Amino acid sequence: MNKRLCLAVGTAALLHGASAAATPFTTTSLTSKGALAGGFTEVGGIVLDLVGSNGNRLTSQLSASSLFVGFSGAGVNPVIIGTQTGFNAGVTGALGGGIAEAAIRITLDDGDNAAGNFDEDDNTLLLNGLNFGNWSDVQAQSTSSNGLIAGSFSGGGFRNNTLDTGWFFSSDATLLGDLFASLVSTEELIYGLSDVDPDDNFYDFTQGVDGGLIDVSVGPTITPNPGTAVPEPASIALLGLGLAGIGWTRRRKVKS
Repeated sequence: MNKRLCLAVGTAALLHGASAAATPFTTTSLTSKGALAGGFTEVGGIVLDLVGSNGNRLTSQLSASSLFVGFSGAGVNPVIIGTQTGFNAGVTGALGGGIAEAAIRITLDDGDNAAGNFDEDDNTLLLNGLNFGNWSDVQAQSTSSNGLIAGSFSGGGFRNNTLDTGWFFSSDATLLGDLFASLVSTEELIYGLSDVDPDDNFYDFTQGVDGGLIDVSVGPTITPNPGTAVPEPASIALLGLGLAGIGWTRRRKVKS
């Protein structure tokens, strides 16, 4: 690795790792699990935090570079912001048969749906087509582009000419039941923005991270609830061998 590349990587890692205290709002989920683990950028991309009915936690992040930027286009509504894959049977199966809480962190530059902006109360967040709330109701915070310097809160919505990051949240049993069923069925999560009057705004979901951090992504990851951890595959294999050994020993005793 050359010196210039090494310096760039080292600087990005330093900025990323040292910033949790700078913007605690953006790095603390609204679910009961609270603070995000390491590996997530302070702002930028889309962060998902699900708490299963058994208390297990599922987190993921779509990279900012993979998200939508531009006008919605003629007749395109909702805008597809991005798609998270990887919700296979092993992942959804670890949630205990359902979802108890869901939080979604989104960074949007020049959102125009805060109080007094032209898209106030016009935009809705969709997850697999399910309504997760009005963008104008979401408390958002402005930050520097790398999330290290915290700014003002919006009071609701993503503001004009401002880089804002906010958390959507739901604990509605019916909504989350439908979300869980859609994840099991499709094994993916499609984030969308529905607009009452589409084609009137330029959306940029790619902002909010600097340099190499724009490509940071985290696939769906399960963090077991303490006391309810599922045995790892290696442990399951050893358990199977142990049971097989017990059975073989019993058969020998019967024959003798």
